[in-house]
Amino acid sequence: MHKEIHDAAKEYLIENIGELVSAGDIYYDAQQNTWNVKILAKTPHGIFILGEMRLDKNKKIVDVPSKKILLNVLKAKLQDDRVLIDVPRTELSRIKDMIPKVRVYG
Repeated sequence: MHKEIHDAAKEYLIENIGELVSAGDIYYDAQQNTWNVKILAKTPHGIFILGEMRLDKNKKIVDVPSKKILLNVLKAKLQDDRVLIDVPRTELSRIKDMIPKVRVYG
């Protein structure tokens, strides 16, 4: 069923939004009784999650963000200029002291 949902979502996105977006991960929401599919944009700066679309058990679209909304989300993500750095754990406290808005993952 995952492949069928993924294919239906991908086809809808290509036909209605364009070639620059694609269907991503899928999960089933038992409370809403829908399949939720991540909407991805592939750019030279990386792959971004722009939102989600929902499909029912018959592969019919229940909800999908508009092209305008997806474009606004992409613009905002592209303007958020961030970089990842690889540092030894022992240096994290020193980096946090030097850069107050740094976020640590991991």
